[in-house]
Amino acid sequence: MGRNGLGSGPGSGVGADLGIGLGIGRLGLWWQLRRAAGQNGAAAPDIPQGAGPLLLVHVSPDARVAFSQVQRRLMRARPDLRILELADPSAPAAETLMRAGPAALLLLGSDLPPALVNAAGRRDLPIILAEARFAPEDAGWSLRALARRELLRPIRAVLVTDPASHATALRMGADRRRVAMTGPVAEIRDPLPCSEAERSILAQLLRGRHAWLAASVPPDEEEAVLAAHHAALAQSHRALLFLAPRDPDRIDPLADRIEASGLVVARRSLDEDPSDDVHVMLTDGPTEMGLWYRLAPVTYLGGTLGGDDGAARHPFEPAALGSAIVHGPHTDRFATEWQQLGGAGAARQVGSPEELAAAIAELSQPDLIATLASNAWTVSTGGADVTIRICAPVLDAIGKAKP
Repeated sequence: MGRNGLGSGPGSGVGADLGIGLGIGRLGLWWQLRRAAGQNGAAAPDIPQGAGPLLLVHVSPDARVAFSQVQRRLMRARPDLRILELADPSAPAAETLMRAGPAALLLLGSDLPPALVNAAGRRDLPIILAEARFAPEDAGWSLRALARRELLRPIRAVLVTDPASHATALRMGADRRRVAMTGPVAEIRDPLPCSEAERSILAQLLRGRHAWLAASVPPDEEEAVLAAHHAALAQSHRALLFLAPRDPDRIDPLADRIEASGLVVARRSLDEDPSDDVHVMLTDGPTEMGLWYRLAPVTYLGGTLGGDDGAARHPFEPAALGSAIVHGPHTDRFATEWQQLGGAGAARQVGSPEELAAAIAELSQPDLIATLASNAWTVSTGGADVTIRICAPVLDAIGKAKP
């Protein structure tokens, strides 16, 4: 006999541990279902009318953006599709839903509603889990973790957002052939518009000058931006700064301050042009941003250096229009998007005014700008690709469903 009275024969070791884990997992799932049965879970909603296939969808709170994009793409592919979004149903409600003959169940986010997954799994209904994020404790041995492992077993496709979640899903026992990393569904933003006539005229005036944009700059970052432009001028004496102050009332005081430092200023509000002798073009604040992003190969997004990112512009705005992005460490407002850009080498982060100046001076080199801008464009449009990858197994399951 081994320690604790366990034998060392064929039934012990890793196999025994797995068997014990599976048994406890089933116990944990039974406990979750039992607890849910004693609570007032959501009742079965009305089934959408129509002759098309029925898709059940459960959306976690962190997957609302994903759902809106997935829903649009699915409906474009199958206009007859009936999509029923569900809350966490009670066990009787889940059974009622199964009797409606759904073609598949799509789970968006990290929640695994026990009654719904259990009912679908017992009927071998295709279950697709997408936009999934797993925490390290999901691979642990707590009752909750083991119950989640059990819920993962009948899921046919597990599409996760990041490498850590991919590794955790495998440690939870998910079949490697069913797990794929897609990345998260990012919000797809239409490129900001501009007047093509204005863009063409201004582009001709620039005639190859190195230009960069400081967008939505708060007052406490103005000095850092101007110091960065002096560094750019030292690198390229024809460098041009498009400066978009967050507060349009700062335009005139800024013009006086810049001119006092020896630089030549043009103001969009006075219909002045960025002629060859102009060093700084003051825009009309937050207006015409689509124009400035198109004209500036490099954009610094204001508010991210000094910590006032509450009114910072969305980073996919310049990314979608081919402008390389520089930003500070304060990125809470669009944390997911900044994480995607940083992970893809699609943005340059700086931590101080001195680092901003160095980055702007360095990014006068076209090859560095092109790499950043290309990576950023790929990330900003990648939400469409991730959405396609999520919809593919859903449409496959629907196509194979019996009429």
